[in-house]
Amino acid sequence: MRQLLLSALMFSAALALATPAALADGMRCGTKLVSDGDSLYRVRSSCGEPNFKQHRVEQRRVSRWVSGPCAPNGTSCGQYVESTVEVQIDEWTYDFGPHEFVRTVVFEEGRLLQVLTGDYGAP
Repeated sequence: MRQLLLSALMFSAALALATPAALADGMRCGTKLVSDGDSLYRVRSSCGEPNFKQHRVEQRRVSRWVSGPCAPNGTSCGQYVESTVEVQIDEWTYDFGPHEFVRTVVFEEGRLLQVLTGDYGAP
């Protein structure tokens, strides 16, 4: 019985420690919650204008399969083709004050990709 109780307590403690990590993919703005996949518009509507905005374009190499004629032995019916694509990156920083952490939300192609947490905000 004692062993079962100890196991239950350890499980509860592990669950409590894991909970903040589960919330790391979103951000609360007052009573609203924004999370991965939300649009730039939705985040701005929920959280207001950010304190700082940064925009950049990254070049990325992608590989995709292109179908083609099959070889006589039937082993190849296409090939991988590499190309360069442009990806739009936006980073918005929110400073909610000295009692909250500064949050930087990162968008890729207009969709929320991740929320980074910094130090406490400015007084």
